[in-house]
Amino acid sequence: MSEQLIEQSIANEIWREYDFGGRVYRINLPSKIRFRVSGTTHRVLDSEGVVHCAPAPGFCGCVVRWAKKEGTPFAEW
Repeated sequence: MSEQLIEQSIANEIWREYDFGGRVYRINLPSKIRFRVSGTTHRVLDSEGVVHCAPAPGFCGCVVRWAKKEGTPFAEW
């Protein structure tokens, strides 16, 4: 049986970027993320309803960075 997908809100982010050694993929206004704990990819839903599938951090040289919305407490990111 496959591992359950975990879903979390990331609506406190302005944007999220995936950097592959200088090649950057940006998602503006992400709202939700779904992933498997041991998975190699994850899915991000943006505010326009588009789903983006990206390698998980550490796979394919992927590094993730994001900007939080003003006023978001540290504990939420």
